[in-house]
Amino acid sequence: MARKLKEVGQRLAQLRPSGGQAMMDYTRRHLQGHLAYYSVSGNSRSLRAYVYCVSRVLFKWLNRRSQRRSINWVRFNRVLKGWLPKVHIQHNLYPAPLWKTQAGSRMV
Repeated sequence: MARKLKEVGQRLAQLRPSGGQAMMDYTRRHLQGHLAYYSVSGNSRSLRAYVYCVSRVLFKWLNRRSQRRSINWVRFNRVLKGWLPKVHIQHNLYPAPLWKTQAGSRMV
């Protein structure tokens, strides 16, 4: 996770001259891809931690665009609430037990 966060930070540093919207667009696309790949059963805690850490990195680089702070935590959290992709499990590794399926009812 640390290596991936470092890569995200480096990419946001490269995007800093392009503006805040470019940085936010990249972060959203990155998180959508990350969540699509890693959102399996039992991994939601790690996914939430990753989304939180990426949002902190984004906050850092958004505030480094000038000598004064561009955004504070309250405003940033309000923006992120509707903007970040939701963390939910997309791939269930634990399918329904046999007794809940039609194949299980035929065995009885």
